[in-house]
Amino acid sequence: MWAQFRLQNKPIGRYKLNQELRIKGVKQDIIQKVIDKTYIEMDELTLARNLIKEKIVSSKIKNIKVNPKKIYNFLLRRGFSIEISKNIYHELRNKKF
Repeated sequence: MWAQFRLQNKPIGRYKLNQELRIKGVKQDIIQKVIDKTYIEMDELTLARNLIKEKIVSSKIKNIKVNPKKIYNFLLRRGFSIEISKNIYHELRNKKF
């Protein structure tokens, strides 16, 4: 329940969720079950896209140009995989957002 709440309010990737649950003292086998269940219900790529769309809207309001490389690094810091970060990076470079 905590993991779903966390992803809805401040989306993070599998790696970051794993790390946060380990810090809270949750056993690794339980962490794996939570991650598998959570990311079956919420597609990680869609989660990353929605996060970036919000960031782009916020940037446009503040009149800031979106830098795909910064978005790529932002996603990595949020615990999204390299593959997902690259996918979003290429979508931004090809202006698919």
